This record gives sequence, structure tokens and C-alpha cells, in this order.
Amino acid sequence: MDKIQDTLNTRLIVAGKHHELTDRYKKLKTDQERVVFTLNVMQEYDIVPTTTGMPKNAKESEKLREQGNQVFVKGIFNNTTCIDALKLYTKSIAFAPYPSEQLALGYANRSAVLFHVGLYLECIQDIDRALALSYPDNLKAKLYLRKTECLIILRNYSVEDILKEAQYWLDKMSSNDTSREKLKAKLDNLRDKTVQTELRTMNTDAKISEPPPLPATQSHNNEVPCASDAVAIKYNNRYGRHIVATRDIDPGEVIAVEKPYSLILMQENMQTHCSNCLRVCWANVPCNYCTYAMYCSEECRIIEWKKCHDIECAVFPPLIEYAFYNLDLFSIRLAVLALREAGGITELRTMLKEVDEHDDPRTKGFSRDGKLHSDRYISVYSLVTNTEKRSVSDLFKRSLDTCFILYFLATRTVIFGAKLPEDLSALAKNNDVTFFGGLILRHQQIIPSNMHTFGETQGLDCVERGIAAMPFFSLFNHSCDPNILRHSRPKHIVIYVMYPIRKGEQLLDNYGKHYAITPRATRQQKLLKQYYFTCDCIPCQEDWPLYHELQSCNTLVKKPEDKVKIKKALRKFNIYVDLATKGKVHDKSYIIEDLLKMVRVLHNCAPMPCHEMSNVIETLKRVYDLYGNIYEIPQVRTHRK
Repeated sequence: MDKIQDTLNTRLIVAGKHHELTDRYKKLKTDQERVVFTLNVMQEYDIVPTTTGMPKNAKESEKLREQGNQVFVKGIFNNTTCIDALKLYTKSIAFAPYPSEQLALGYANRSAVLFHVGLYLECIQDIDRALALSYPDNLKAKLYLRKTECLIILRNYSVEDILKEAQYWLDKMSSNDTSREKLKAKLDNLRDKTVQTELRTMNTDAKISEPPPLPATQSHNNEVPCASDAVAIKYNNRYGRHIVATRDIDPGEVIAVEKPYSLILMQENMQTHCSNCLRVCWANVPCNYCTYAMYCSEECRIIEWKKCHDIECAVFPPLIEYAFYNLDLFSIRLAVLALREAGGITELRTMLKEVDEHDDPRTKGFSRDGKLHSDRYISVYSLVTNTEKRSVSDLFKRSLDTCFILYFLATRTVIFGAKLPEDLSALAKNNDVTFFGGLILRHQQIIPSNMHTFGETQGLDCVERGIAAMPFFSLFNHSCDPNILRHSRPKHIVIYVMYPIRKGEQLLDNYGKHYAITPRATRQQKLLKQYYFTCDCIPCQEDWPLYHELQSCNTLVKKPEDKVKIKKALRKFNIYVDLATKGKVHDKSYIIEDLLKMVRVLHNCAPMPCHEMSNVIETLKRVYDLYGNIYEIPQVRTHRK
């Protein structure tokens, strides 16, 4: 899209209209007016979206599968190459037309990698998917034998029918086929295994552990169903809407457990996670129509199709081809969900008019029952846009992005009742289209200021799995030393208190700029650019040092009795750091309690900032996250290819 904007700017400058259009754009009052204006500019200066949208393509599927073969079959055989091969085969599956031989071959090849990394259930699924399609007859015996191996490893010995199928297809193979004798030997070997009195099985490490139970708040908030009554929503001119403590709160207390209004997967995770539930999946199935979405199961595919993908399917791929960002895709999803929640354009207009006319900024977006519901669109719609603080260039870029999105929605989907003609001026005159475009443009402004990372732990790092729309969590203000932690679970985000908080104090989140990592000037510059405020938290006021410059409590604490308390509290800290680093905390619930005690003692005895407190807080965050979303890379087993 940067090239498109550059092209438009060049044409405006050549025509001598750049300053005139800028002045006219400045005077526009609503997002709908901005969309109408931008569509007309695109028409006048011949900026028309044209892209194929990366359709299913048998040749591209074959090319990706061959790349997978180069990595897996002909390359070095290790964990890294296996994961690379899995991703290539999965992408090959995404591009394969449905139904087709290319799709069957993609599943079969991926099943081989899944077998070698010990994902036997997923391997069986892919084998069954391949056999249900146009898989070549001369290769079927190999698949049935692989399925038999998986079942034996999983200690399921009812494989007689599968071995018969293997024998049937083996007999049909040409006597000139060089792999026939090798497959026959494997078949004989598997038959022997199934009749042995003591069956030798491999260690599969296939323990399916139950996810930790979802934490719960101690009490319920009358205004915010997902929150505890330990907090309340307040409003003033300085802080806007913000969250304060209604009583003293101890570290470790759960303040809220919010289920996102919507989640969207990061584009780079499409081959390894489910587009609907966002869980890690190494055997994704594709949307039957587009090359974008992939799912952990047919069930998730059906759920998302009914929810939003029937519209997104024709729109996301061309936008990705134009290098649109995740926030652009999310702006569409929120609009589609809003339309479906309301029941139609007319009903949506009425619903939003009521929010717009609400005159209490504290309760804007509350439902008629007086509550802020996380599963209702008006709660998202009411979040700040910072429109009045944005530059003309920022707003116009978002308007241009929105109009490209709107063009594809109108001309490639039936969201407006039928596919509309590819006529920009006609779209600009269609009130329903421009109203919906205005809503998307509003989302383009809400998302950068309000959306949250939906995270997962990868090794020692916490990374972005997706983006979450969190109506309540978006009301927490920022601190460069936050007193809460946002913790991602499979379907929810949990807020834990990290420091003691007194009644009347604000609960403060972190917007990605922490005092220990980023210098004050850089933090404030970046926060101002994205969130339009100058941070005045304590670390900014006092210009706290970076992590490597923090002083030890041995230097900061003056009272000998306080030093004794701290030393006693921290005596097992290094042990816990080691366990957390290795990820071995799940059967040791006492670790969190001990770390929380350390926080309390340091908070009472040592001035901030303090090297030991920083270390304890980071270890506590690590332990919490090990109970959340985990991205585990499968490991190569001792099979031979």
C-alpha cells in the first residue's frame, strides 16, 4: 500500500491539487465523510484496486511441495528441517485446489514428517485425508503401512483391516516398482509385531495433559461481568476512563478474566496455528476456497465460516497481496461481527446511534442493563479513537486503506446483498457502503490505541500469537512499571496484580514500553506517537535507570533488620529462576506463592527501583506464562526415513 499512496501523492502533486485536497480533507467531520471523499479521489486519479488474491493454484502447490521435499527428503534431518518441511507442506496444502491430487499428495507428504516428529495422531489424520482424496493407487500401500506403525506405537493393535488394505494395494503395484520389495518387507515386519506375545512399543511421550484450570476472581463486579469488585471504572479529564482499586489488593490476586470480543491470528502463524481457535496445530486443514485461512479441524473451519470467514475469504487474500497489516484485517472482522450481531445495516445504524448520543463518557458503550459486556460490539465501538489528535497524513492513509478494503468487500462479497459493480463513484454514492466503510475506518483508529497482544511462550520468550479486542482491559492506563500482568490462556486473558495496590490507586498496564528496557526519551516518544499521551508515571518522573544500571537492595536498604528479611525471603530465588528457565514449574504450585512473598517483602523493605525486585517480577511473569499458551516445537524421534 505504500507504493499505492506514493503513486497517488505523485499524481496529486503533478496536478497541483495536493494542498487543496489536504485542506478539504481537514474540514471533514465524520469517518463516513472521509470514506466518501477518498473514494472520489481514487476515482478521479485512477487509483483502482487490482489483484488476483492468491487463488488456489495446482502448480504453486506442487512447487511448495517440492520445496518441502528438498528440505525433508534430501536435506539434513533434524528438528529445524522437519519444522521447515512441515510449514512448506502445509502451505502446499493451502494452495492445492479442493479436491485434487495435489491436496492428497500434500497431506501424504506432511504425514511423513508428522510421523518422524512423533505426532502420530496428526499423522493418522493426514493419512486419512489423503486417502479420502485422489491419492495415487501405487502409493497407497506406503500410507497404510505408515498408519499401522502409528497405531502400534499408540498401542492400538487392531490393525488387521489396515494391513489387508496395505496388502491389497501392494499386490496392485507394478513388479517393476523399486519400492515394492521394501514395502513388502515392512508389511511382514509389522505383521510379526502384531502377533508377538510381548509387543515392543516405542516411548511416544504422548501424554495429553489437561490445561491448567482457568483462574477466577474472588468476587463479581456489578458493572463489569468479567471483573472483580476490587476494581471500578472511573473517569476524569486527565486520565479519561481508567481503573482504580476499591480496596487494598495483594499481589497475585486475579482482578479480571476477560474473553476477547474477537481474536485474529497473526499472518505469520497461519501454517502453525488454527485461524479460528488460535491453538498450535501442526496438521492444519485449509479453507476450501482461499489460500489464507487454515484450521486445526473441520469443526473449527465450519465455525469460522459461519462467524465471519464467508466474507473474509474473498477479501483477506487480495489485501495480503497488497501487504496489508494484521490491524487492517482485524478492522474488517470487527465490522463483519458488528453487522451480524446487529442483524443488518439498519439495525446497526440504530444500535450505534444510541451509543453516539450517550452523554456520560464513563458509561459509554455500556449495555441497557448498566453493564460493560465483553461480548457485545458497542463495548468495542466506544473505545477511544484519538481522531482529533491524528495528523491529516495518518488519517488519510487509514482512509485509503479502508477504501481498498471496502472496494473488495463490495465487489467480491455479498455483504451488501449482492456483489456490486466495480465503480468507485457508484460506491461513493451508496450510503450503506460508505456507512460501513466509516465503521471500518473507525476500527483503523481504535485498534492501534486499544488492541492487545494475545501471547504465547516460545522457549524463553513471550511472543504474539494473535491480536485480541478486549473492551474492559482497554480501559487500563499505562505505566512504564505496571502493577498488573496480562496473561494469555487459550480463550481468555487474565489480569494478575503484581505489586500491592492501595484503595483508590490506579491499576496500570504496560503498553510495550518498560523502564528497564527502553530509555525514558525513547519510551515517551513512542508512546506519544502511537497513543497520543506524554507518560508521567513514576519511572518517567524520576527517570529510573535501565536494568543493567539498577542498584541492589544491599546498597539501597539501610536498616539491618530489613536486609535480614530480604535475605530470608530470597533464599530460594535462584532455585526458582533455574526451574522457571527450564520450564519445570507445573507440579510446584508453591513457587508462585514464594515469589509473591518476595514481592511483598521487597515492596515493604526496599525502595524502587531495585535490581532484586525487577528479577523477582520477571521470574513471576515467566512462571505465570508457563501456565498459559505454549508453543512447543515437536522433536525428531529415532525413526529412520
